[in-house]
Amino acid sequence: MKLKTLLSLVFVSVGVLLLLLLANAFVSREKTAELTEAQLQKYHSYQLADELRQSSDDLTRMARTYAVTGNEKYQRFFNRILTIRNGETPRPPDYSDIYWDLVTGDAEQDSADAGEKISLESRMLSAGFTVQEFALLKDSQNQSDSLVKLENIAMHALKGEFDDGTGSFLIKKTPDQPLAIQILHSQQYHEAKAKIMKPLRDFTQMVNQRTSFLVSGLQKEVHRRVQLGLVLALALLGLLSIGYTVILRLVLRPIRLLSAAVEQLEQGKFAEIQSIRGVRELNQLVTAFNQMASILHQREKEKETALTDLGEKATALEKEKGRTEKLLLNVLPIAIADRLQRGEKVEAETFPEVTVLFADVVGFTKLAAELGPRSVTNLLNELFEIFDDLAEKYKLEKIKTIGDCYMAVAGVPDRSPTHAQQMADFSLEALSILKSQNQKLSRNLQIRIGMHSGTVAAGIIGRKKFAYDLWGDVVNVTNRLEGTAEPMKIHVSESVHARLEDSYIFEDRGEVELRNRGKLRTYYLIGKKVEKS
Repeated sequence: MKLKTLLSLVFVSVGVLLLLLLANAFVSREKTAELTEAQLQKYHSYQLADELRQSSDDLTRMARTYAVTGNEKYQRFFNRILTIRNGETPRPPDYSDIYWDLVTGDAEQDSADAGEKISLESRMLSAGFTVQEFALLKDSQNQSDSLVKLENIAMHALKGEFDDGTGSFLIKKTPDQPLAIQILHSQQYHEAKAKIMKPLRDFTQMVNQRTSFLVSGLQKEVHRRVQLGLVLALALLGLLSIGYTVILRLVLRPIRLLSAAVEQLEQGKFAEIQSIRGVRELNQLVTAFNQMASILHQREKEKETALTDLGEKATALEKEKGRTEKLLLNVLPIAIADRLQRGEKVEAETFPEVTVLFADVVGFTKLAAELGPRSVTNLLNELFEIFDDLAEKYKLEKIKTIGDCYMAVAGVPDRSPTHAQQMADFSLEALSILKSQNQKLSRNLQIRIGMHSGTVAAGIIGRKKFAYDLWGDVVNVTNRLEGTAEPMKIHVSESVHARLEDSYIFEDRGEVELRNRGKLRTYYLIGKKVEKS
């Protein structure tokens, strides 16, 4: 048999199995994409239901606050919530992120006139719900609209305007604040509120049942594809084993005889190779070998010299590659560095749920002047090494240090639902270690820490001496929280407090004036609550 025929048979068989593996991998990828889409649809469904619930709760809050305070801005907020939900005014881009909790003073956020005019009902229609699911959401919205009528009665009562029987508030009487408050806290009001939530609960259960069935089916299909891939891989391995055995007998064994002759040639001994049993081409090779043996003997020394030189260069290149990889991992997160090494383009990403931390040394300028450059550098290095160890322990990403300022983030680039807890544990342990070191070394090194949670964009900046960095309002707010913190305290925003109040101890600092942000309510993180056994 010719070598070409043998190799063609083996390679064609291997190629067929490889094509089957690739086709199976392609289908697996498609099914995985469908699985991801089903999970996203489930999340989007919950998000729409939650926005409907949140809008009802926001309406209740504005109506009750208006009834108690008489401040007409809350009635304006009430009406604007309705117009946004009905698509009559633009929906702010950040509307789903506790928008009304961030409205301060007498002015709404900058995004009040931004966004698209689209009603909640239109978004529900385009979400791909079933008829039954949409009917439940629509029923909940209708119940919410009915509750709005009751809330309007209460707010008009506060103005002394009462229903004339036609739905118009044309009857003028003395403003009745107790009546307004009583309506908004009555049993009828609470029953109407419950009628909103029951269809939402049924909707969530129905969507969960439908999407769980779909997700389960896709997961099984992906699992089957994985099993098929394993079977094909085993078949490919078996075919390669058979091919190797055949090639070993007809090709490699004769080649070993040639190799033995080559070894003798290396020792300065030449022996003519007799005919061997193998593929036709090897017999021809024996004849050529006998003719060229003398020439190969003369050039062997040159070959050894060249191979030695090549090996040294390869070793040096491998060492240089290792140093480059180590340097890249010191500059960038591991996940980002891996993507760059694979040749992927790394673009900026948006991370909706992260916690950012700033920490700096109190009185650093004075400390630097007293200690001198070398001592203060050693002190900062000691402090930042503690932070680096804790960052690795709590799976944080160190972004950068600027002078005495240390910046880190939780939830980037690996998204984490416990980002706020990770950062809180980092901060508390950092203060604890610093206090212990101060006591041990009889010094009074103090730091300030600021924490804030929200949405950021993250990515690589620059082409030379590039760095991984964060952008967004969360970064600015965190920096200002750190700048207004008291020494050896952890100054956190209301968003951090909302995420951690069930498991951590806080001290209410009240409203704090932040540059370019106005007054914000802030807290000091004191410690972690002890779980009751």
